[in-house]
Amino acid sequence: MGRNKKDATQDVLNLYNQMQEDENIESGKDEIKVTLEEIESAKEVLNKAKEELNNAYQKLESTRIALVAAQESTDNIVGGVCNAIVKAERSNLKVGINDEGLAQLNERNDAAISAFKQALNEHEKRINALFAHQQMELKRIRNVEEGAYFNGRTYAWMFGLAFASWAIIFVEITIWICIKLF
Repeated sequence: MGRNKKDATQDVLNLYNQMQEDENIESGKDEIKVTLEEIESAKEVLNKAKEELNNAYQKLESTRIALVAAQESTDNIVGGVCNAIVKAERSNLKVGINDEGLAQLNERNDAAISAFKQALNEHEKRINALFAHQQMELKRIRNVEEGAYFNGRTYAWMFGLAFASWAIIFVEITIWICIKLF
């Protein structure tokens, strides 16, 4: 008869262990689902950031092309002025740019340079903001992948499982004491 009680106790313990394993598996599945959702969210954010970086790159490329064109145009103007001066020196005529023309040329060059500087500064600000955002997202994703990231729900489940385990142990001890006394 004593052996039957031990077998019954062992069966109860086996059932309890099986229930614990099932609960652990279910909670693990839930955590994996949450983690997958977070990874999917991070993936969407990274795709958006990538798209914004591509747009910024295209704008930067168009600005670069415009700057190269302006530089080539300036080179052509300077080359034309130099050629005119050389031809004027050979022809023994004195040709020069009056102060008004020189002032207009300087004014145009300054306006073009300031516009390009402003465009480059704006693109730099956008790229820096995107870069900072991308660094934060990559850090968050790395923390999730390394397992260093727990959300509040995970802590709640861990506390709940610990509480349930202690409650079950307390109930088992109480049942065991009752069985031994009677």
